[in-house]
Amino acid sequence: YAITDVIKVTDRFIGIYADNSLEWIVIFFAILKSGNKPYLMNMRQPLSFCEGILERLDGAAIISFNKELTSKFPVYTYEELSAQKHEPCELAPFGNEIALSTNGTTLKEKICIYQGQEIALQILNVDSIVKENPALTATSGGRITMLAFLPLYHIFGLEAMFLWYAFFGSTFVFLPDMQPETILRTVRNHNVTHLYAVPALWHALEKAVMREVNTKDDKTKEKFFKAVDTSLSLQRTCGPIGRLFAQKAFGEIREKLLGDQIQFAISGGSYISPSALRLINALGYPLANGYGMTEVGISCVELTKKADKRIKGSIGHPFNSVEFKLDENSHLFIKGDSICKKILVDGVMQSTDQWFDTGDIAHVEDGVYFIDGRFSDIVLGNDGENLNPDFAEKAFVLRDAVELSVTGNEDNSHLMLIVRVKKDILSMEKERLKAEIDRINGTLPQSYRVHDVRFTLDPLTEKQAIKVSRSALKRAIENGSVRFIELDSDLNSQGDSEIKAILRQLFAEALGVTVSEVKDDSHFMTELNGTSLDYFSLISAIDERFNIKLDFETEDAHYTVNGFEKIIKEKLGK
Repeated sequence: YAITDVIKVTDRFIGIYADNSLEWIVIFFAILKSGNKPYLMNMRQPLSFCEGILERLDGAAIISFNKELTSKFPVYTYEELSAQKHEPCELAPFGNEIALSTNGTTLKEKICIYQGQEIALQILNVDSIVKENPALTATSGGRITMLAFLPLYHIFGLEAMFLWYAFFGSTFVFLPDMQPETILRTVRNHNVTHLYAVPALWHALEKAVMREVNTKDDKTKEKFFKAVDTSLSLQRTCGPIGRLFAQKAFGEIREKLLGDQIQFAISGGSYISPSALRLINALGYPLANGYGMTEVGISCVELTKKADKRIKGSIGHPFNSVEFKLDENSHLFIKGDSICKKILVDGVMQSTDQWFDTGDIAHVEDGVYFIDGRFSDIVLGNDGENLNPDFAEKAFVLRDAVELSVTGNEDNSHLMLIVRVKKDILSMEKERLKAEIDRINGTLPQSYRVHDVRFTLDPLTEKQAIKVSRSALKRAIENGSVRFIELDSDLNSQGDSEIKAILRQLFAEALGVTVSEVKDDSHFMTELNGTSLDYFSLISAIDERFNIKLDFETEDAHYTVNGFEKIIKEKLGK
């Protein structure tokens, strides 16, 4: 009643400017029940951009949790509305539209307005989906528990994560923050059974596992990789036996990652590396690749029960409510009753009654589809050959890169690799990084080798974005927000004491003291007054920064900068 009585509008768009929470869901349905229409404001975009879209929609107000939010529109807080006292009144007919904006990777303002029938058809796709693979509704202990990881204002989060699983009466677990350890701890402690996420999460899990594996001796590494092959082989012939083997063989790793409750997982939103798909499935977590867009909704996911097919990276076949086709240039087109029928691009209504051009390049094998890249990313080489940067990018798995992207150079005549490095990168890490780039580049076909390699300290991904957008990256390079550096230059001015300087900084951060207070031989506990919890935090930070695994159950413990420097040099020198 608060929306009806306080905001006093009906059949108008009302913006939701908030991150995931139980209250977000309450606001979403309250707007609809009041006869109004939610506009799911994208928190990755500037408020001014969102206000422009709400203005285009003739919106009436914004609801937020932020009491300090100022806008050209009236702003109401959840607390303010929920505190109102109301007399029962007759409500308007239930709202029938939802508006979302695309991710803003182009300069165009694009608004997708879904009507109730289109949303309902997307939800009803689950009938055939579950028949094909019951794991999508498999439970642990009698209930489905979904981690509310994806933004609810994103089509993947709204449809696949929320509306599908609200339909099943699932439990939703919300995160207090997005720190990696918080995510893993929450999944384990709350017995999460379903985890749908963007590739960044799966790549981070792969990196964490491989970082620990690479600290082991050759015999242990060989045993690990043999177990990976055995797990996938067993899952190919008998999935339950294979996953049981994975639980036993990788018990220690699983205990630190996602535990034993995960029944099904989906990656979507951008490209996921074959190595991540292979490893996560080998660990016994059924991870499938899916596909969707703001304009067409969630359109397909690989539903095979066979792990060896999931790791190929297929997106499966189209759901019942849509059709796919490929033109002569392998462009993917989609049509169907569930795709968005009202799309505004810079205020102009676009026709979507026929086939919608996704802008993606795809191919079909054995009845399932594979996404090969974006047409807008294609580079026209000097010899006239169309080059897909994704083909080269997936080869560059670089231990010392924070993030990377392969894109076209300034005149789009050949491929260029852009690598973001740590600000305190060590000399040996620089040399290792350059050597690894040269080695991988040499394995690629001649036409797909990168001609330019550029380094930067600046983020390649826009703030709060879920993936690197090549078009946005090119704009960032042009406007100077991504600046290139010479990797051979002294980035950290640490000379021969690179490791010590980093250690002093990590000591200071763990203890809450200044760097100048941390001397080479200062004892962490007795002289710097550290606690056992502080020490645990320090060990975790050192492991993360140097990509090593300190195990003081089998090694002598260290408490000084000099002591840690010695053991780190030994481990990095292996």
